[in-house]
Amino acid sequence: MGIEQIQIFKACSCFCCCFWAIFAIIAVILSLKSMEQGRYAVHLIWLSQSILDEPVTQAGLRFIGLGNALLEYPSTFQTMYFTTTTQGVQATSQSAFPPIVKPPIRARSKDGLEMYVTISFQWKLEPQALKPLYYLLGEDGYDDAFVRFARAALINTCSYFPADMYFTNRTIITAKMLEDLENNFQKPEKGLQTTIKGLQLQDVDLPDEFDVEIANTQTQLQELEVAFAERVEREVAMQTELLVSTQQVLKRLETQRGEARGYLELNQAQ
Repeated sequence: MGIEQIQIFKACSCFCCCFWAIFAIIAVILSLKSMEQGRYAVHLIWLSQSILDEPVTQAGLRFIGLGNALLEYPSTFQTMYFTTTTQGVQATSQSAFPPIVKPPIRARSKDGLEMYVTISFQWKLEPQALKPLYYLLGEDGYDDAFVRFARAALINTCSYFPADMYFTNRTIITAKMLEDLENNFQKPEKGLQTTIKGLQLQDVDLPDEFDVEIANTQTQLQELEVAFAERVEREVAMQTELLVSTQQVLKRLETQRGEARGYLELNQAQ
């Protein structure tokens, strides 16, 4: 082997060593993935397109392997709005997981009146359900699915109550809405486990005719309350007057008894 061939061999060896060293460095860098606070993730293996059983729940830098990926989900409570306005929503819309904002829910009351319900609630994914959730809905498909689940639950709840109850007793309606949402979002047998809280029934838009009737009813109720208060006031005044009169009569009787005793004592003395 000549000197030139030895030099070429050494050059090739150096080139290969440099190539593999650079490749190894790049591979290690590409195999590292950082996850921020406020997130869960599932570990996707690129070659098999499968998900590891254990979800990633701790923030920080971790080695996941070349070509693999962390599919991230929110680990904190997120908000879903059914509303016509974005007031109060924009403040959090720039986050990695912006709130879900949809138009008000169109539903019908028990007595058949069409209504538009403005409502909001908070939801939170459970880490043990991330793997089945991925196979069920994919990485990004859960948003639209959650909207369908929520809409179906709330439309069903609205049909249980007559229209006037939305103005007289929202507490019962809100509790039932929360119960139905929890039932729709807690189905472990189907790979769905989501915590629901903070439901707020903000507004119920009914037909104008019904609104007028409700306003008239409220006016009549106010008039009844005023009349009742006036009646109570008159009764109190009459009772006070009767008490004063009774006290005056008793005072006169006591005075007359005193005078009678005085006359009696005077007669006996004579």
